[in-house]
Amino acid sequence: MIKATTTGPNGRKMLLIGLSFGNLDRFREQPGDTFIKIDGSEIGLPIDVMIFSGETEADLAALVPVGPETKVNISDRLKS
Repeated sequence: MIKATTTGPNGRKMLLIGLSFGNLDRFREQPGDTFIKIDGSEIGLPIDVMIFSGETEADLAALVPVGPETKVNISDRLKS
């Protein structure tokens, strides 16, 4: 896995997460039980980042504890 931060051509900060085929194979073999947590302090972020997998959006939602301070963004493609 590669973890990095950079500045994009538009001047905005960007978090880059590069997953190897081995990382992706683990996600496919163990959906709902595979998590990658990135310690934000390792790359100068004030927050941590977690990447996880699941078969459907409903499965993903069931894995993540959603509380009153959780901000969720839903793709316009999924809204109907």
